[in-house]
Order: sequence, then structure tokens, then C-alpha cells
Amino acid sequence: MISQPLKILSPLVVVLFFIACGYQPIAYYAKNVLGNNVFVELRPNMENPEDSVKIKDAVNEAIASRLHLNLSSKENADTILRVDVGSISNSIVSSDTQGFATFYRVYVNITFSLKSRGKDVTFTNGGYYDYAASLNNPIVTDNNRSNAITEAAKQSIDKFISQLGYQNLRLQYEDAQGNN
Repeated sequence: MISQPLKILSPLVVVLFFIACGYQPIAYYAKNVLGNNVFVELRPNMENPEDSVKIKDAVNEAIASRLHLNLSSKENADTILRVDVGSISNSIVSSDTQGFATFYRVYVNITFSLKSRGKDVTFTNGGYYDYAASLNNPIVTDNNRSNAITEAAKQSIDKFISQLGYQNLRLQYEDAQGNN
């Protein structure tokens, strides 16, 4: 049985370890790639223009709330981020005994292309999310699908932020190795 003081000190020791070793979250490194001002340009999926705009909103939200960067005009931007919503597709995940679909999985494919400080970088990521179908109300099914598209896009955005951070970290490592 662990004593009460050890229960209190254990999380404190873990936090101090990460601070002492210089731990930084991956978003910190992604932020360094983008600069302070970001302009987001949308190339919508023409079959789903409304959902494409929601995806752009999710990208804007990630830039502002997760990376704490400014959304700016194209003229004042350090980085121009083009969001190309490639494909949005559905597949049936589950059916009832009569063969009617009860759950779907939506797949979203997004290409992120950025121009920042003379560098061009492109990543293509997918995401997926399951949603319920309503046999009685197609409006509910459509709302569920729209929410699922946004959640799948958030997966793709998370992957993009991780890729940016990893790339920056890798470049810093390579620079450090080259300087030694």
C-alpha cells in the first residue's frame, strides 16, 4: 500500500522530470515552423462545399487554440496554408436484420500545403469517424454525418500538426549533428 505522501509526490516528480529534461509538446515545434501569422486558404471538395467550410473552421480553430497563432490576411501572413479537401466518402459499418444501414464510417482525405519562410511542404492525411443513421429521420442522419466529417477532419489536422512538429524537430537534430 502506497502512503499518502508518496501519492502526492509521485505526480510532482513526473512533472519536474519533464521540466528538467526540457520536454516540449509537439505543438511547440509545429508552431515554430508556421511563424506567428497564418493565412488559411481553402480548396473545397465540390461535392461537399458546406462540409469543406466546416473543415476550414476546424483548421482555423486548431491554429488559434492549440498552436496559439494569429489568423491573418494573406498579405500579412508568415505562412500561407492551403487546405485541399480531397475526398469525403462513406461506408456502411453495421446493418440491421432487414439490411438497412444503421452505422456508417466517413473517411476524409485532406492535403495541407504550406509556404513558410521560403519552404514548401505538403502532407496528405486521412481521418475517419463513425456515425449513426436514423431510419425515421434523414435530417438526423445528415447532421450526424456532418459532425462525423468534422471529427474525421480533426484527426487529419492532428496528424498534420504532429508531422510539422516532427519535421521541425528532425531538422533541428540534423542541424545540431552538422554543427558538431
